[in-house]
Amino acid sequence: MFRNTSRRNAASEAVSLHQDQALNTTMFLLKSLGPTGFLLREDGELGVVKVSLGDPHVCTCPAFTREQEPCKHICWVLLRRFRLPREHEYSFQRGLVDRQILEVLHGLHRTKDQRTEDGPAAPGTRRQAAGSVCRKAIRAEDVCPICQEALLEKRQPVSHCRRVRGRVAEQSPRGIVHPLTANAYVSAPHRSGCGNNVHVSCMKVWADHQRPSGSGDAVTCPLCRGDFSSLELLREQVHSLQFLLPVRGLLEGGRPPTASIGVTDGKPSLQTTRNGVIEKRRFRRLK
Repeated sequence: MFRNTSRRNAASEAVSLHQDQALNTTMFLLKSLGPTGFLLREDGELGVVKVSLGDPHVCTCPAFTREQEPCKHICWVLLRRFRLPREHEYSFQRGLVDRQILEVLHGLHRTKDQRTEDGPAAPGTRRQAAGSVCRKAIRAEDVCPICQEALLEKRQPVSHCRRVRGRVAEQSPRGIVHPLTANAYVSAPHRSGCGNNVHVSCMKVWADHQRPSGSGDAVTCPLCRGDFSSLELLREQVHSLQFLLPVRGLLEGGRPPTASIGVTDGKPSLQTTRNGVIEKRRFRRLK
């Protein structure tokens, strides 16, 4: 098979370093440019880069221009977006031919169990009444569609796609919950929306890129492309993050507690119920 780049049997030292950087850096997928093109922004950086998979792979970042090796952005797309194991032969090549790219796009490098996990949610994880859809329960393998990191591992507050006839359905105060307690809200139905969970902080980055001028009153969902929520509610959720700390240990000690976000003495608090005992925790303000 003719190819523009030579095949490698192992990752070079430079590519191995870039893989480490990709797995330890938070990046945001701002836009998909077809099946093999991606617009990315690294956390803490103002500029964006464009990654195109092909033969060869191409990135607009200075490191790729200088080295002509798969940079951390290309490695991030392969390792995070497409879940290629870093030891897989496709993850360290300078380019992939059409057949190999199709295999990556269809997830043929993954096991049957892994492909099943990413399929439709199991019965009961998404309750649907006539003309309504609910927040999807968060499973262990679920990732944020913007940063591509596991929701239960990163443990940042999440929101979900729940637009309702020009307004937003509230399932918890301000619609913001912790991923470990989000499943307590899956039973409240709402109309329209896909019910998928996204990090609130990632949605802010997504919204800023989609609407740089702040115009319009709705934010587009990165998955279903419908209205995710109102721009005003998203701003309220982002503002609320300063009051919230990651909830640790909620899944320890047997059955996970139910939880809700409320207000105690005028300050945000988390009320959890474990084995019939009600506990209240007041959030500390983040510095």
